[in-house]
Amino acid sequence: MKTYWLIVTVLLVNLSSLLVNDYFPGTLAALGIPPWILFAVIALMVLLSALTLKTRREKKRYMIIFPVLMIAVPVLVLAVSAALGGEPHNSISLTSPSLWIGAAVTLWFFWLEYVRASRKEAEDT
Repeated sequence: MKTYWLIVTVLLVNLSSLLVNDYFPGTLAALGIPPWILFAVIALMVLLSALTLKTRREKKRYMIIFPVLMIAVPVLVLAVSAALGGEPHNSISLTSPSLWIGAAVTLWFFWLEYVRASRKEAEDT
């Protein structure tokens, strides 16, 4: 499961960096990091997770942990960035209905998948 946590960590760091750069433009440039590299790494991590983690779905708890982390951490970064006085430049903010609708739909789909896996596991035993 080290691969799982590595992928989650890299995704969260990249998403957080892009969100901070959205609220405080020039942050990545000051660090010498081109944003396209972060997008490329995110795409690579999504591909890697699709290839390696599909076989590990027998551990149901990860079916809940992943979406909760991928929603909670960026929302926390948005809240801290807004509290520090940042202004969103790409319409991704805590007041955006699309953010909350997307989060709810994502959690709902992962929850349905978790319930299906639980039922299948119960039938197999």
